[in-house]
Amino acid sequence: MHIRLLLSSVCILGLVSAAHAWGPDGHRMIGTLAVKALPADLPAFLRTPKAAAEAGYLGPEADRVRGAGEEFDGEHSPAHFVDVSDDFTILGGPPLKDLPPTREQYDTLLRAAGSNQYNAGYLPYSIVDGFQLLAKDLAYWRVDVAGAKFAKTAKARAWYAHDRIMRERIVLHDLGVWSHYVADGSMPLHATLHFSGWGEFPNPEGFTQAKIHVPVENQYVHDNIADLDVAALMPAPRDCACAIAVRTADYLLADQAEVVPLYRLEKAGAFTKPTPEGKAFMTKRLAAGAAELRDMIVDAWRLSATMSVGYPGMKVSDIEAGKADPLESLRY
Repeated sequence: MHIRLLLSSVCILGLVSAAHAWGPDGHRMIGTLAVKALPADLPAFLRTPKAAAEAGYLGPEADRVRGAGEEFDGEHSPAHFVDVSDDFTILGGPPLKDLPPTREQYDTLLRAAGSNQYNAGYLPYSIVDGFQLLAKDLAYWRVDVAGAKFAKTAKARAWYAHDRIMRERIVLHDLGVWSHYVADGSMPLHATLHFSGWGEFPNPEGFTQAKIHVPVENQYVHDNIADLDVAALMPAPRDCACAIAVRTADYLLADQAEVVPLYRLEKAGAFTKPTPEGKAFMTKRLAAGAAELRDMIVDAWRLSATMSVGYPGMKVSDIEAGKADPLESLRY
């Protein structure tokens, strides 16, 4: 069993703490701050204090549900990480920069390299999967708004109004749960095989072999970093004009590049007390997660306009232009 999964299993028995990226404080900050920073051209229901609070509340949810059972944990624990090797491949298998489009294909390539998706982790797919779901959710919200605008009867308008209310609940839920995995992607120890101590690899700088994962990402953040610290360091919005798989790979590669700097800071004692260097590093990583989540939400909103909904499928663009009535297609 992979050591990450072993630790998670032992946690269920109450013997050790499992590695929960950022802990509840970091996940809450990333979700809340991302939603607060959404631009004005996104739907108003996404830009309310309630929406920000819900994203923050649901941010830690994927960690809260650990221990639900052997099947659940075995399937979902690997969703939180990806073991990127120092050569930027996933354990000698596919390169992070060029992963196949599906987890099935990813697993096939890993097995050919002597591993599998459960040992190596599949965080990139958790991020892409949640993004695609959010875009689809927003596509349905778009057609509810358009459908009500062009509805021919009061009954139809009432149906669309009710469906829009329900869809807004679904959007906020799915966004909040997904935010956890985007946040995981900004924590360097979730994108490396050196995930808690350097491990049995060449170690010319003499990095620690201690289990640093939980203290660094959880307790240190809880004790030393506040929302205002993170908000102040959020990068400006970035439109990569690329597919979500490309954006995700770039994001995780940037995170993986911070692994050695993190270990150097740990070696210097930056995380044993609230040093300026340790605080600055962790605040910047949290800010990177919040900014990436903000920008991915924007991308999901834009993508939603190009999708189809219902059965038979109807183009969102046609519905928003009043060229098609989706009511029967949505109620299939």
